[in-house]
Amino acid sequence: MMLFSLAKGRAVIALATAETLATVTGLAIAPTPARIAALRLKVKGTGTLVKWTDVQAFGPDAVTVRSADKIRTDSDMSVPADKHHDPIGKRVLTDTGQDVGILGDVDFDETTGHIQRLIVGSQEIAGERLLGVGTYAVVIAAP
Repeated sequence: MMLFSLAKGRAVIALATAETLATVTGLAIAPTPARIAALRLKVKGTGTLVKWTDVQAFGPDAVTVRSADKIRTDSDMSVPADKHHDPIGKRVLTDTGQDVGILGDVDFDETTGHIQRLIVGSQEIAGERLLGVGTYAVVIAAP
């Protein structure tokens, strides 16, 4: 398992050229099942993200993709992936309207991208409770 706070800042390397393409800055989440849909990037070129399905490996020192053409734009995504949908730092609300707190971190499986836990203060919320991520809040199922 991997905390996103530890993954932020990792280099994204193209396997075809061994070139550093970008740095991981954020993430986009897709619910049902809760998983990382894309990684947001700080990049030299025009794209700003890489789809999770294009990640070859998520290693302890770098994220690898096959080639530079795997860096995409927000419009290439089937789920909202712009910087306003990055869940870290957003308010967490239940589907019944209860304010749970601010999302501090996401614990995910670095091989599959599945979200194991949402970390809100000292609380750990099971990833399967995630219902959606919007520009204002992360919504989870009430316990």
